[in-house]
Amino acid sequence: MTKLILRITWTIVYTLLISGAGILFADCPEGARSTTEAEQQVYLSSVQALRAAIPNAPEGWELQPVKMFANAPSSVCKGSKPVASVDATYISAAERKQNEERSRQYDARIEALRKLSPEEQKEADTLYHQGSDLGYKSIAELKNKNQAEADRLRAEANKAYAASKAIQRAHMDKVFPQISAIEDEKRAAYVNPEVHVHLIVRDVVQDQKAVKSEPVQLEGVTRAYYTPDKTLSISVGTSADGQPVWAQIQGDRKQAETIARLFGHSDSKRAVASR
Repeated sequence: MTKLILRITWTIVYTLLISGAGILFADCPEGARSTTEAEQQVYLSSVQALRAAIPNAPEGWELQPVKMFANAPSSVCKGSKPVASVDATYISAAERKQNEERSRQYDARIEALRKLSPEEQKEADTLYHQGSDLGYKSIAELKNKNQAEADRLRAEANKAYAASKAIQRAHMDKVFPQISAIEDEKRAAYVNPEVHVHLIVRDVVQDQKAVKSEPVQLEGVTRAYYTPDKTLSISVGTSADGQPVWAQIQGDRKQAETIARLFGHSDSKRAVASR
């Protein structure tokens, strides 16, 4: 999915959510209900607390503006309550720079392979110039209304051009496996510098009852595990009204765990429970 499609999809979902005019309530088996003023206040307070719990970017990282809804939902499915959440994206400037440097190095290796040897380049250039000279002569014969000679010269020119291109094509066929191997190496070396965080007031463990997960130990984090889709879920504590708060983190494993450790600091946990 392209970034444009993702932005369009996010805009549609965002519009539906803040409008309160049926948040995809075709999926509500028992229909929808209006939220109370008290629920809306709790929702807004929780969102503010979640936003305050987003840690600052560590050194070498950038934190994009936290995404959040300005208004509380005016309706929810019957039997459910409004679920507060915020989204943030951390970007490793250091990893992004390393990706760029690695990319330049791989591209330089590929460009070196693409180049003809001096002997091949000389032969290809000679044939190309021969074709060019024959082409000009063909044009001159056309001006002299000598169609037959013009056609003969044009045919000879095309042969010279074709021979020049054949040298280049033969070279590319020879180096193609090496270029493909380097491109595979380039893709394997790339590390996504973005880490996406979805902070939510809900016990996400309940969503994973029937799904095999991989527990992981992280400094300062009481509970953490990876889901099969490689999402790192960590417990951030509880909200002011005693509800569990979890952060769902997606990104390169090493990068994701770097951000997860930030949430293990007491400041983030205090911010969640203080509102």
